[in-house]
Amino acid sequence: MIEWDPWGVPDDYECEVIENDAPVPKHVPLHRPGPLSEEFYKTLEGLTTNQPKLDEAKVTSIGSEAKE
Repeated sequence: MIEWDPWGVPDDYECEVIENDAPVPKHVPLHRPGPLSEEFYKTLEGLTTNQPKLDEAKVTSIGSEAKE
């Protein structure tokens, strides 16, 4: 079991991509996700711009947990 590597892909492995442009029947839903809210993008931007502050907060909280 230890030697088994189900996600390991050899470097020389090539996979064939098959594109099917056939129209989808009307009775089959397309399952396209809706648009994301403005709030999502604001939160994402806030997280990415304040990344050093978040990393510092994580280190501080991990350090305080270790002391307990």
